[in-house]
Amino acid sequence: MQATPELILIVDDQTTNVMVLQRMLERAGYATACARSGFEALEMLEQQVPDLILLDVMMPEMDGYQTLQAIRERNHLPFIPIIFVSAKQTTADTVTGLDLGADDYVTKPVNRDELLARMRVLLRLKHTRRALHREQERLRFLYRVSQTLHRSLDIDQVLPEALNAINELLGASRGSVLLLDDQNRVWRRILFRPHLPPAEAEQAIEAVLREGLASYALRTGEVQIVEDAQNDPRWKHFYDDREEIGSALALPLHNYAQNTIIGVFILVHPQRNFFKTELETLIKALTDQLSVALTNAAVYTRLREAEDSRDGFIQMLTHDLRAPLAGMVGCFDALMTTQLDDDGKLFVELGFRAGAAQQRLIDDLLDVYKAEAGRLVLSQETTSLERIGELLSEQVLPITVEQQLTFELNLPAAPLVVLDEHKMVRVLANLVSNGIKWTKPGGTIRVIGTVDQAAKLITLLVSDTGQGIATEDIPHIFDKFYQGRTAAQSRGTGLGLTFCNLAVGAHGGTISVDSQVGKGTTVTIHLPWKE
Repeated sequence: MQATPELILIVDDQTTNVMVLQRMLERAGYATACARSGFEALEMLEQQVPDLILLDVMMPEMDGYQTLQAIRERNHLPFIPIIFVSAKQTTADTVTGLDLGADDYVTKPVNRDELLARMRVLLRLKHTRRALHREQERLRFLYRVSQTLHRSLDIDQVLPEALNAINELLGASRGSVLLLDDQNRVWRRILFRPHLPPAEAEQAIEAVLREGLASYALRTGEVQIVEDAQNDPRWKHFYDDREEIGSALALPLHNYAQNTIIGVFILVHPQRNFFKTELETLIKALTDQLSVALTNAAVYTRLREAEDSRDGFIQMLTHDLRAPLAGMVGCFDALMTTQLDDDGKLFVELGFRAGAAQQRLIDDLLDVYKAEAGRLVLSQETTSLERIGELLSEQVLPITVEQQLTFELNLPAAPLVVLDEHKMVRVLANLVSNGIKWTKPGGTIRVIGTVDQAAKLITLLVSDTGQGIATEDIPHIFDKFYQGRTAAQSRGTGLGLTFCNLAVGAHGGTISVDSQVGKGTTVTIHLPWKE
């Protein structure tokens, strides 16, 4: 296709001068327009912007200097190179013209070759300046798009924002997006045919993925531009389309880390030849941004959905476990009211202990997942460390006696503290249970507490004289499901200490471990003291 000739505006009140310049320029391949005064030139600029202006200096009413100033003051106009063409030949005249904003100064009579050479230089500079401006605008917009897309990792927020961003950048009228999973099934979508019923929408998606423009983009991994949708086999028409589609564009979205395609954007416009091949570099840059943002958002969204699914499962599991456990404990409670011999009482007591252990396990499981999701709720109330010790003793003293261990408890009655009493008892019970598990008969379990009112600090120590913890295990003992180098038959779930760490953290405190193999373990808890 032949390029449109560049338009030169000649501003001169002398008809002869205009005709000479017009003939010279048209023979050189330029298009021309003429204005007989500065006022006429300003009016013409509001209708059509030329590529360059040849401006006479000496004109009545509004001379060339005034015309130049008026043009440069119109900020809505793009940059237009202006060459003064004047009979004034002094250096002062040239300097004045250049100081006012002219880009060059040529004296009359005009030398054809010199004028054309000067024009070519200025037109090249103008095109370079325009290209730089377009590049700056492109980079500025890509930056805004990037900021928009990376504000969120929620795919359901990113998708509409991404679609709006590329519609704005490329001027599309409508758009669709399809995201695919590992089996190439659509798992997120936005359709530009919103009127389709769900069943027909699914059929339309299958059709475009099988034989439409989207399929070409997905198969090739390249941008697809349809300049005339009415006559291009890549565009899939539907019998009930409610709008004219003139041109279309498909952008494949890549997961570059895994070298896979994760989806496709499809843009449409009613005008034919709207999407130009010269936009391909810009489109690819935009596609890269979209691909990165959507890949990150897709990973996050899938993890979040997996977390939600897991949380739902945990809630259901704990509920289903609690129901039979409550019935079992109720049966034991009923047995306690009957006449039992010593063996019967022992079995009932063992049943109660097993039920209590099972209840603690269920509570730990649920609370660990609540804490990780930021939903662990504390029921803080005013109590005393002594009261917490009494509740703890009811749970663990019978077991320490049975295991032939000495249980030492030293928790003060004053001052009063503000804690979640139930959870703090569970924390200490878990720690004591761990100590019982690894301490041989004849050993000692200690629980000691102090309150430093001046430092506003509560300190709780739980220590044992057991076998201790291997040095390499200490950094991991609060990790979920972590089990140290112990005998297999002695291993637990790996959740008790995780719950302790999370519950203490929810109180704003810290928990740490000091242990030596063969000598025992001490767990230190620091909590803020509140009056």
